[in-house]
Amino acid sequence: MKTQTLLYYIGAFIFAGLGVLTFLQLHKAKYQIEAGTFIVIAALIYYGMVNLFFKGSRKTFLLANTLLAILALGGIFFNSMIFGGH
Repeated sequence: MKTQTLLYYIGAFIFAGLGVLTFLQLHKAKYQIEAGTFIVIAALIYYGMVNLFFKGSRKTFLLANTLLAILALGGIFFNSMIFGGH
């Protein structure tokens, strides 16, 4: 089995499990939709990054990873300014 196919199967298993847990643990539809949207976006980013790693250039992959890391750190530190806080 190729590594790319294995990573696709692992991702499908992880995100399917997250989807099942979301609908089992969250009871309000609003929260289920919010969590489901996050899971779908995360899955698309995951599959895009796997695809970019195997079919794109190394420089583009590293640039995309760096951008995602900067956005994640910005989300951590500026969360209250972006989404409002207490």
